[in-house]
Amino acid sequence: MTRMTVNGQALEYKLDPQTPLLWALREASNLTGTKHGCDDGACGACTVIVDGRAERSCQLPLGSLEGSVVTTIEGLSANRSHPVQLAWLAEQVTQCGFCEPGFIMAIAALLQASPRPSQQQIDALPNRCACGAQPRILRAIRRASAAMTEAAVKRPATPPNR
Repeated sequence: MTRMTVNGQALEYKLDPQTPLLWALREASNLTGTKHGCDDGACGACTVIVDGRAERSCQLPLGSLEGSVVTTIEGLSANRSHPVQLAWLAEQVTQCGFCEPGFIMAIAALLQASPRPSQQQIDALPNRCACGAQPRILRAIRRASAAMTEAAVKRPATPPNR
């Protein structure tokens, strides 16, 4: 039995501890936005955010995730308003859409950790798109980064406690 938080909800999986997170999400939680691709972690279609890091859910056994916080594409934003999702639409990235959730999650984690990523950090994203949308994906990353940086600048400072 593995307990974790998925998209803000406390869950308990009564599955074999060796079950990959991918299958727990898709089969036990009906969170089918996380895609099944290659089964060996190479394509990135199954990327989710675990404790703030982009991770390949096909490579993570449930037993290693006790107490973790997991965010899937379904939990990234309630109304598809996350800056990465908005940039993805604005840059018309979608072709077949299969790599889309994994890419969006990997980019969201990258921008959370590094709001202004270097080209080297962007190039290090291991996700792959077989349709050739890479140029639009790169533009979407830059657009989302600019939007997140602008939003951070506009946020008022938290007043000190009195």
